[in-house]
Amino acid sequence: MLNNTNPNRAILKRAGKLKIFIDTECFNHSLDNNDLVAVKLLNYINSELFEFIRSPLETNYNKLKKILTYHEKYNYEKDSSSIELNREKSYSLMGLGYKIHDIEDIGKKIFKKNILSKNEKEAVKLVFIQVVLMRNKVSDIIITQNNIILKNRFWLESHFSGLLINIFSFNEAREIMDLFLKYQNKYYLSERITCNKGYWYWLSFRQKIPNFHVGDPFLNAFSARFLYLLENLDEIGFPYYLELDRDTMNTMMYHFNYFIILISGIFDSLAIKTKNKYGINFNNKHPSAISLYKNAGKEFLKALGKNDPKLHRHRSKYAYFINLIYEFRELLIHREMLDMQNITPNMDEEKHTISAVKINEKTINLIKQCGDKKRKYDGFTEWGVFCYDNKYYINPFYFAKKTTRTLIEFSNKYLELLGYCNFIDELQKKNLNDPFLESLKSFENNRLGF
Repeated sequence: MLNNTNPNRAILKRAGKLKIFIDTECFNHSLDNNDLVAVKLLNYINSELFEFIRSPLETNYNKLKKILTYHEKYNYEKDSSSIELNREKSYSLMGLGYKIHDIEDIGKKIFKKNILSKNEKEAVKLVFIQVVLMRNKVSDIIITQNNIILKNRFWLESHFSGLLINIFSFNEAREIMDLFLKYQNKYYLSERITCNKGYWYWLSFRQKIPNFHVGDPFLNAFSARFLYLLENLDEIGFPYYLELDRDTMNTMMYHFNYFIILISGIFDSLAIKTKNKYGINFNNKHPSAISLYKNAGKEFLKALGKNDPKLHRHRSKYAYFINLIYEFRELLIHREMLDMQNITPNMDEEKHTISAVKINEKTINLIKQCGDKKRKYDGFTEWGVFCYDNKYYINPFYFAKKTTRTLIEFSNKYLELLGYCNFIDELQKKNLNDPFLESLKSFENNRLGF
């Protein structure tokens, strides 16, 4: 039966540990296939800020073997199970509270079949065990790669009165774990190595934009804006995983507005650098005319096409993306601003109320032209678009993540076409033992976040 209350998906907290329940079968399969995300997640099993528990399945992997497993005690007479947790200093026995045949009936509905395999039965049972673990404050989230469970996670949540289950994929869990650490002001390069906040974002920027080189004042401005953007992306992510109220919505709105302004500033830095490199002159002397946005920089772009046709074609390839950012910018700076509301995307996600930005038809069309498509496990598109009450909205956090990825692709290639080589490749040629290069490698191999 559906529940009309709305417990918010509040996962982040200022102190304590994030308690994580993992699906051993999925981790076994992923590790068999050399899944790097699974490896990164398991690199943090001994972290002081995470506490892991896993389902009791045999494994050949030492890191999985180190994780505490529960034991299931089945009562044939009552057709029910209990979950036993035996730690060094504590013992607990938790009743599952559901008939096994009822659990299997739920499984048949979501798997759309009359007879379930053993693995399918276990996959569904893990969801019910997660409910028990959450009620007993043993687990905050469950991590799985089971596609059917992930696709039906909100429907499953709707059948547990007043309770969120917090079912996440490997990539989603990695994101949550990273934000959890940062929310406690911890910035990890690996399981045991931390750094200050500024250095973490500097490594993130240099790894993502390897064709950036220090020294040029306009490129330095480009890098400063990009660093703020990466930090701002996390600031948008925090309220997404906090208890939803007016304050968290306002905080997200503030950072989302700044996010848009920073991107337009990054475009301007690249445009000014381009003008200076080629000594481009044109009739319009107003500073705003030096722009990658066609409506403002028409003459500048025409001159760019003559000086560097290849760079001009690259800008044209991302024209819809640039127009999209400036459509938001116009709303923010010159028009009615953006309208953010707390809404529930659909009935299956009734416990997943989010802060969302209402968008117009022009914005929808620009997002479509950017190649938007449906996400795998929920009702959003990759750019965060969804329809509610015949109106279109975007999930600000999803939009910001996709936008940042697109901006990274655009900006790094733009710098390459301006003649800047990959500084990481150059560093490797000069000195394989360079300390900064080692930090970059450690960051890439072990980082959890974006």
